[in-house]
Amino acid sequence: GPPPEEGIMAEGGGSGNDVYVHKFNLTAGGKWLIKESGLSLVTGRRYGLVGPNGCGKSTLMNALAHRDEELAKGIPAHVDILLVEQEVAASDTTALDMVLSADQKRLDLLKQQADLEERQLKEGLSTEEQADIGDQLREVYDELEAIGASSAEQRASAILSGLQFREEQKSWPTRNFSGGWRMRLSLARALFRKPRLLLLDEPTNHL
Repeated sequence: GPPPEEGIMAEGGGSGNDVYVHKFNLTAGGKWLIKESGLSLVTGRRYGLVGPNGCGKSTLMNALAHRDEELAKGIPAHVDILLVEQEVAASDTTALDMVLSADQKRLDLLKQQADLEERQLKEGLSTEEQADIGDQLREVYDELEAIGASSAEQRASAILSGLQFREEQKSWPTRNFSGGWRMRLSLARALFRKPRLLLLDEPTNHL
């Protein structure tokens, strides 16, 4: 096939963050929405999808978010994608904790840290076992520092403030908020996680 546009990586390759799909098809309910079309999304640019209801805007974003087979070949493996399409669920989780939980890597590292620190306190460990746990803990501490885990609550709180949440509201359970405010929480989670590719499906509907 023809070479990709200048400045855009070849389909499925490269270490960059650009998305380039030479040709793909998209259907829904037996209806063709997109046929043999190309797609390129360049890092740092913002794109808007404009079209009448039912033309496939949401279907395309879902296909990208779930790395559907025909699109996956053009999305670099290291590019994480987050689709914001609805408000967070009403639950007992506080607004602040709901935002913090968006960063799965931070949660996983904190769990590893707790598990290793618990193992470290066990009696009867050999010198070799103690050294091994110590090495693993240092790696976890380094990774937590690299992702700014110590400032996570401060960053999440600042994002909520920017979306007009008052201080006392940050500790409210999400079930206390209307659908519009829970949509803001979805946006806050996206801003906190900072994915390489952020997809917003009509986020202003409830705002």
